[in-house]
Amino acid sequence: MNLIDSFGKQPKSWMMAEAISALALVAVIDIITPWQFSWFIFYAVPVFLVALNFPRRVGITFAIVAAVVGWLANFDTVEHRGAGAYAWSGVNRMGGLLIAAACGISIQNFREETRRRVEALEHAQELEREILSAGEREQMRIGQDLHDGVCQTLAALDCAAQCLKMDLETEGSPQVKLAGEIQKRLSAATLEARNLARGIYPVTIQGDGLGLALRELVMMTNTLCQGKIGFESDDEFVVKDSEVALHLYRITQEALSNAMRHANATHVSVRLRRDQQHLTISVMDDGCGSAIQARPDGMGWRTMRYRAKLIGAEIKMESKPAGGTTVRCLLPALTTSVN
Repeated sequence: MNLIDSFGKQPKSWMMAEAISALALVAVIDIITPWQFSWFIFYAVPVFLVALNFPRRVGITFAIVAAVVGWLANFDTVEHRGAGAYAWSGVNRMGGLLIAAACGISIQNFREETRRRVEALEHAQELEREILSAGEREQMRIGQDLHDGVCQTLAALDCAAQCLKMDLETEGSPQVKLAGEIQKRLSAATLEARNLARGIYPVTIQGDGLGLALRELVMMTNTLCQGKIGFESDDEFVVKDSEVALHLYRITQEALSNAMRHANATHVSVRLRRDQQHLTISVMDDGCGSAIQARPDGMGWRTMRYRAKLIGAEIKMESKPAGGTTVRCLLPALTTSVN
């Protein structure tokens, strides 16, 4: 098969010249050898190669030419075989060489169809990656706008409310308590908006910031669920590709979100482990099962699997009979670098 592939990698003119030369050589040998020896298979080889690498019409034409050449090469055997037998032999040779051409054409069609399907699949995957990248860029824009716009406005209002409270305290106004409550709510709203902006786009994800970003994600989530989430990490590590790091962050974020919203867990743990083979991120809960278990074909799980596939990682989900679910994402160590 390697010889066939090597033949097909040559320029078309070279392939045709070699096929014609091979056909002529076989014809010469056929002429000088006794007529009892059949050289049909050697005529079929160049026919097959031409049909495999040239358009269909060229392959069929070459098969007919080869049949005629073979018929002429054995013309001196008419007196031994008889005219009828010689004609029948020519028809059989023609049919056999057309079958050889048909085999070459079929394989060529199969290769072209396979190539088209692979190209279509690669194009679809490229579109999916572009859609995902566009989504991330839009999230980044929204996160930055939220941080630079709403967060700054809320921070300014918080500062103004604090000043108002101090002025009212100085005047001994009975509205001090109300001003304090307003300032307290503005502070909470500012913190919530900042956490939301960081969740939408974690700025520290670049370079060696994955561990810091995940730790911050856990801290932000803990402010909403009264400290249910623990975080453990091995030595500091670097994920060379920021896009890979962002996908790992999103996978962890989705797994953590599922555990908190659907598993009814009392405790969730996020762990980062590394060894010689893998960097492993685990999200473990002690709940009754997540939405992923209930709907393994749901959008969240499918998105996590797709993100893992994009970066060459493997994602697994394990459930314990006594309750609790673990989602693990294993990234080959070749993608990471340890400080």
